[in-house]
Amino acid sequence: MHRLFPLLAVSVALSAFSARADFPATIAGTDVVGGKPASVSISSALRATVVAFLSAVCPCSGSHEAELESLRAKYEAEGFRFIGVHANQDEAPAPTAAHFKSSPIRFPIVEDAGAKLADAVGALKTPHVYVVKPDGEILYQGGVDDSHQASAAQKHFLADALAAIASGRRPDVAQARTLGCVISRR
Repeated sequence: MHRLFPLLAVSVALSAFSARADFPATIAGTDVVGGKPASVSISSALRATVVAFLSAVCPCSGSHEAELESLRAKYEAEGFRFIGVHANQDEAPAPTAAHFKSSPIRFPIVEDAGAKLADAVGALKTPHVYVVKPDGEILYQGGVDDSHQASAAQKHFLADALAAIASGRRPDVAQARTLGCVISRR
């Protein structure tokens, strides 16, 4: 029984992360591509903000970049903002900037130094997405879909959540499993 205790402690700690009910009002750091200070607020003028924790080297994260950009293009005019967050502490700045500069993503990506935001909201893997109301309430969190490869997905959790919110409803699924690479912390 004593061998199971560390696993139980980790499970309890991780469930505490996922129970967080609100999101910080501002995401601040360095623009991953431009290298300049960046600050993006969860604005009251928006319907919701999609915050996506991403990696420059994780295959699962990479396979979802086109889908995230497609959703941004579809929903931006309906009052949704998309923000990327790069929290992986083991990914060097220059290759990370080069990756995101050549990726299909056209929304800002902010460096989360020390993975402080990831820790605060409980982001564990990439891609891990949050759909956040202007008051900070998290309407959806989890994976973009149900597959490591976007092209193989059967369930499209983020797309379904955005469609529900755009039509004035709460998402049917508020939390889904996040697949991908673990966000590395030092």
